[in-house]
Amino acid sequence: MSQDEKADKLLEANRRELKKKIAELAKIRGSGTELISLYIPPKYPIGDVSGRLRAEYSQASNIKSKQTRNNVLGALERILNFLKHFNQPPEHGIAIFTGNISKNPGESDIKLFYIIPPDPIGIQLYRCDSSFFLEPLLVFTKPKEVYGILAIDGSDATLALLEGKNVRIVDHVHSTAPSKTHKGGQSAARYQRLVEIGKEEYYKRVGEAMDREFLNVENMKGVIVGGPGPIKDYFLAGGYFNYQIKILGKVDTGYSDENGIYEIMQKLEEIIANQEAVKEKKLVQMFIENVVKGGLATYGIKEVLDALNAKRVNTLLLSEDLYLHRIKYKCQKCGKEGEAYVYSEGQQVQCECGGQVSILEDTDMVEELENLAESTGAKVEFISTETPEGGQFLSGFYGIGALLRY
Repeated sequence: MSQDEKADKLLEANRRELKKKIAELAKIRGSGTELISLYIPPKYPIGDVSGRLRAEYSQASNIKSKQTRNNVLGALERILNFLKHFNQPPEHGIAIFTGNISKNPGESDIKLFYIIPPDPIGIQLYRCDSSFFLEPLLVFTKPKEVYGILAIDGSDATLALLEGKNVRIVDHVHSTAPSKTHKGGQSAARYQRLVEIGKEEYYKRVGEAMDREFLNVENMKGVIVGGPGPIKDYFLAGGYFNYQIKILGKVDTGYSDENGIYEIMQKLEEIIANQEAVKEKKLVQMFIENVVKGGLATYGIKEVLDALNAKRVNTLLLSEDLYLHRIKYKCQKCGKEGEAYVYSEGQQVQCECGGQVSILEDTDMVEELENLAESTGAKVEFISTETPEGGQFLSGFYGIGALLRY
């Protein structure tokens, strides 16, 4: 594995871990406006932050609800004590989340969580609400590569962004040019000039929309253009958009609306074969075909573990939303020791005799499988649930599978 591949793998692992932390924080709800979110950018004076928090502490003493007041004061105290460990923020800044996470009314369980992002935080922010303010962190979970998509015909154009595996429509442009049908009272030549002027104006507005939506997008790799007939060729040849926008290719489609965007998506393999959504679709389809035909594929935790230990796995497939823990336990009733796999947080484990169990060991199998694959030379591919194929992989195959060497 090259250094670039190792760096990309580490970045992807960090992105998945951050998404997991954000998802966990998003589940927490306060009974009132008592959950505190604090963002501190790099080099921001810790003393200034502490001063702001002490001022908030004084204000919080006036909160009418005793329970909310105590929870907010307790959360502020936790942050102030935590900040005493810092002379200055970490290199990329820090996001701190604190509050009462108890689900039982009247009880208080104040916890502090913090996240040091992979890139610098750009804002200094304090917020007290019934949920944690997580939007500034979401930018760090976005995929590295973004593609622009344009579907265009003679009357309409649709622009979209393909961000990782997500397609987002960003603009529509409609032509106001007269139709080519001749209207009475005007010479054919005059009417044709009006048509040409209207068409030129339409192309200019499409080009302006491309500049606006595609030009300054971070990690933009290029644009794919599709549409029926020769209109897309005329448009591309006319230079109506900024020369810095890179056109990766063009494809024929029957539509120029959202359906045209998805038609283009179906034809991207040759243009951006390594793009995440296309790569994932082909990978899952290959896996399913091999499973159905009894070929070189297997799924399920025990089957995949056996294949990994036998060094038969070429590519390990894991769902990004997979929760899989191995629990080793001892039954409090019969004394038997055993192990079980749990596929959701909070899932209860019971002995075969029906007795309650004591947990002896709790292992995150996603991390375990990833390490085992790396030690045996197998590739690891994480499959999102944001595509139909990814959703099918999680629901139909438990989110764990493998393409085999033999």
